[in-house]
Amino acid sequence: MRMQLRLHILLCALVFAPTIFKSQTCNLTLRGVVQDEDNHETLGFAVVKLLLPEKIIQTNEKGEFSFENLCKGDYQIMVQHVGCKDTIFNISLSKSKSVLLKLPHSLNNLEEVDIMDKRVEMKKTQTLDKLSEEEMQKTKGQSLGEALKNISGVTALNTGASISKPMLHGMQGYRLLILNNGIRQEGQQWGNEHAPEIDPFMAKKISVIKGVSAIRYGSDAIAGVVLVEPNELPDTVAMTGEVNLVGLSNGRSGAVSGMLEGNFEKLKTFSWRVQGSLKKGGNIKTPDYYLNNTGLEEKNFSAALGYHKKRWGVEMYYSRFNSDIGIFKGSHIGNLTDLNNALKLGKPVDSLASFSYVLASPKQSVMHELMKGEAHYHFSPKWRAALQYARQYNIRQEYDLRRLTTTEKQTGIVLPDMNLHIVSQTADAILEHDNIKSFRGMFGASYMHQANTYTGRFFVPNYLSNSFGMFATERYVMQKAEFEIGMRYDEKHLQSYFYEGKIWTGHDRSFQNFTYNGGMIWKPRTDFNVFVNAGSAWRAPAPNELYSNGLHQGAGTIERGNANFVSEKCYNVTATGIYKSKKLNAELTAYYNRFRNYIYLYPSGELELTIRGAFPVFLYRQDNVSISGIDLKTEYVLNNFFSFIAKGMIVRGWNYSVNDYLIYMPSDRAELNLKTNLPSTKMFTNSYLQINNQFVAKQWRAPKNVDFAPPPDAYYLFGIELASEIQIKKQKIRLHLSATNLLNQRYREYLDRFRYFCDAAGVSYNLRITLPLILYDKK
Repeated sequence: MRMQLRLHILLCALVFAPTIFKSQTCNLTLRGVVQDEDNHETLGFAVVKLLLPEKIIQTNEKGEFSFENLCKGDYQIMVQHVGCKDTIFNISLSKSKSVLLKLPHSLNNLEEVDIMDKRVEMKKTQTLDKLSEEEMQKTKGQSLGEALKNISGVTALNTGASISKPMLHGMQGYRLLILNNGIRQEGQQWGNEHAPEIDPFMAKKISVIKGVSAIRYGSDAIAGVVLVEPNELPDTVAMTGEVNLVGLSNGRSGAVSGMLEGNFEKLKTFSWRVQGSLKKGGNIKTPDYYLNNTGLEEKNFSAALGYHKKRWGVEMYYSRFNSDIGIFKGSHIGNLTDLNNALKLGKPVDSLASFSYVLASPKQSVMHELMKGEAHYHFSPKWRAALQYARQYNIRQEYDLRRLTTTEKQTGIVLPDMNLHIVSQTADAILEHDNIKSFRGMFGASYMHQANTYTGRFFVPNYLSNSFGMFATERYVMQKAEFEIGMRYDEKHLQSYFYEGKIWTGHDRSFQNFTYNGGMIWKPRTDFNVFVNAGSAWRAPAPNELYSNGLHQGAGTIERGNANFVSEKCYNVTATGIYKSKKLNAELTAYYNRFRNYIYLYPSGELELTIRGAFPVFLYRQDNVSISGIDLKTEYVLNNFFSFIAKGMIVRGWNYSVNDYLIYMPSDRAELNLKTNLPSTKMFTNSYLQINNQFVAKQWRAPKNVDFAPPPDAYYLFGIELASEIQIKKQKIRLHLSATNLLNQRYREYLDRFRYFCDAAGVSYNLRITLPLILYDKK
């Protein structure tokens, strides 16, 4: 109690002390118009690039642009437009202002025009939310699933404290597509505990497109698309980098990452980047006990090369993700009596476990390799083509909790109980055109081949999968509105091979369907936009949904599929209103999804004893359902010192086939955060203190007497963070201190698969340090 009282007194002192100081203002807006210097015509769809901090936007059809949330200071802006010389403007910003930028004209000979390879995407008719630089900084060292929870509408399906899988609008897995540097992430994503094999340290931009986005990205992007993107390769002569250090008290985990990139004066068309990271953690602690065998280790690496000329460019990318994850031993129980007792008591059998970094069985070892090649060519200022090929190789090895064989004891080599290998190859071709009588369109085709093999314990079969798709979209741009329509056709052929009893059998399934999509952006005012998107989407049942039969080790469950499943179909409407002013930023999204033949995992209510232990049984089912909800995010700037950030989400799922609630939907939740800007000095800038409050309601909208345990109670989490940029001579250091679950609240999350057995993680004190490096810069 004394410690908590001291913390609250210190917190109050830190919050109210800054009001007597003058604060750094970072809510300025720079608006402007780009104009041709010779004929004074406004230049629509010009590229406007803020050099530091790097931001790239595109002018609208009237040549207008706007940068928001800028601090006082001097900025350099590069403006590029076909037919004009690239020009850098120096702008001093002490208050919000408007500027007129005039570009000098150059010869309209295509051979003498440097068409910019780094093309800016038009605003999507679907809502796109992204993590800010500040949010990226404070999530370093966390998994992708945990980082994405900072975006409204996103939750996570957890398997304990160390495995997190993103969920958008109550949907995850196959319905939420993840693009890793432009490539759809493909691995063994059928498992709820199979988190995306992506190193968040390689990403400089993480964003989410909400709603049906099937036309461009694939027929199964029903919930939306997660975009994980590194920065574009540098195009200025320099060698720069970054070092990140992370320490978390809960789990005594640490992470380090490094990145180096450059562009040489004698090879200005050639750019490169290398990046790597290491991470290690031990047993996670709840408020009352350690969770035995919940540590992890990661070793990741990536590299990129780029070569860009006036008309064309090529890029190569390689990444390798390696992870060893311990599975909570309390979820693997030896007999039915102990399992029943664990479900009733809600406390692990080994609740007296101590801290350890040792990763014992049950555990998982995962390796994911991605190789990508991309080329693009500009036929003219308005026509562009791109080709992309990628190969992904994923190995997942699962080790059960069992007695070692005599051979394993003698040799010391323990073989995995299930060994899965999947190779995915994708090819994409796209043709785009810009601004032809206010139309902008895209046409494309894609192909994917997958080969999956397994040895050891059966869960999913060997299979070959071939998918083909083609699409077309057109956008019409007006001053106050934009309209977009699109259509896509996809086919999928699945050949599966496995033993039925003692007979080796093969099963062939084929699926095909059309997808339609339409959207609009209404821009009645510069500070208010409305996005509306409606469409259809579909997906074929996955091999595990059709044929799984056995122990799902990572989840501690037995799961069984249904070979008679048909394609899942969805009709979606999503609408978003966005308002931005000096004082208030607000975003409200409402959505409705109606599914036919929705596939989901359902608790059977049975417990089954196997040679590996006793486990609850889950069955895949197919029903007609709806999923709808609302997301809200607001930020209100009270004055130069204080601002409030509020988030909230509501998700409703209904099963029409059984006339009951849909199981495993996120609980209602809300956040209210108070941020205060701290005074700037010569050494400390961009400093702030933020108090975080999150409330999660009990999920009482769930089927009754169906699950193995009732939904857990509501809970409240309190946290705090302090951040600053420190200048020591020529070196800048970004420092971020935080505490999560500061009150060490005992709670359980409804979407955590291990809530049947244990509490969630307790308090954690966290330190993050970022060191930007400039090894060489011609400027």
